[in-house]
Amino acid sequence: MSKSRVSKVVGVILVLLLCLIGLEGLISFGLLASDIRHIPRTPENFRQAQYDTLLGWVGLPNLARTDNYGPGTRLTTNADGMRIHRPVSPPLAPGEKRIICSGDSFTFGSGVSDDETFCAYLEQELPGVRTLNMAQRGYGIDQAYLWYKRDAVRYPHQVHVFAFIWADFERMAVKSFTGYPKSRLRLKDGALEIENVPVPRWTGESRLTTALGMLPELRIVQAVQRRVDQSDATKLARVDAQVWDIALAVFKDLERLNRERGSNLVLVYLPAPADLAPGAQDTRRRRLAEFSHSSGIPFVDLTAEIRTVPPDSADWMFITPNALPVQGSSGHYTAAGHRWVAARLAEHLRAIPAVAAALGAPAR
Repeated sequence: MSKSRVSKVVGVILVLLLCLIGLEGLISFGLLASDIRHIPRTPENFRQAQYDTLLGWVGLPNLARTDNYGPGTRLTTNADGMRIHRPVSPPLAPGEKRIICSGDSFTFGSGVSDDETFCAYLEQELPGVRTLNMAQRGYGIDQAYLWYKRDAVRYPHQVHVFAFIWADFERMAVKSFTGYPKSRLRLKDGALEIENVPVPRWTGESRLTTALGMLPELRIVQAVQRRVDQSDATKLARVDAQVWDIALAVFKDLERLNRERGSNLVLVYLPAPADLAPGAQDTRRRRLAEFSHSSGIPFVDLTAEIRTVPPDSADWMFITPNALPVQGSSGHYTAAGHRWVAARLAEHLRAIPAVAAALGAPAR
């Protein structure tokens, strides 16, 4: 074959590749545009939360939605705005054991039904134990702590699972989240203090803010993000310089509160998609393990275990276009992901002697 013919073939292949790349880009932008066009005029937080002077927002009480995230995905709350999967009363029945789950949207269960959160699945993994989901979308470690401190006292419990993801540290450094003002903690003379209270009333996130939050779903943005990830260690260190000591003070006060309430605190690090591969967050996780060792507060980190799951299987544990596309819930656990978390977490809870004894579960 002559050089000119080879050049023409190569040129045609290059043109075809460029066309395919352009088509993929257009489809990606088209799908995003469609999602933006269907953004509800009333933001999601308005539809399931209400203004709170201390926290910024808290769950709406007595919700009963049958199709919140799609057909059959129930969203139910009790009189205190806590997510429930069956009727629950503050007092414990004789001999009943209860676990309270605190956290953000990963614990709350964005995208799944009431009975498909890992907190609900724990009842199947730990027979005879009841659970109460005291998590809220968008919460940082600070808000989850403040809500538990203020309102959990009405619900006797033996174990407090305080779960968080890597981003919950970042949320401690700000006074608002996606346009919603919140309180913020600080340390003064070694004691925790609250600032930005009463929290300014919020008007919610604009459609533009919501749309911008969906940009990471574009492949081109994901490609750029991989380039930028090299600076993640610097960003994480900058955030931790602001909030690390505050977070540790929160954990210590949670341990005190639980001890006074006859409960056992367990800190739980939930792996998010960013944790599937080694990254800057690993430094923070190691520091948390060191804190657990020195303080004696149990710490469960599920990251190492999820990294043993084959990538093609792990993809189905998170809400993605491959697994389950749900508006506003991308990146959270699917029902399968929640079930996986519950099974692993139950094993760890049974391995903590004080927790196993409190729950009446066989220690392992």
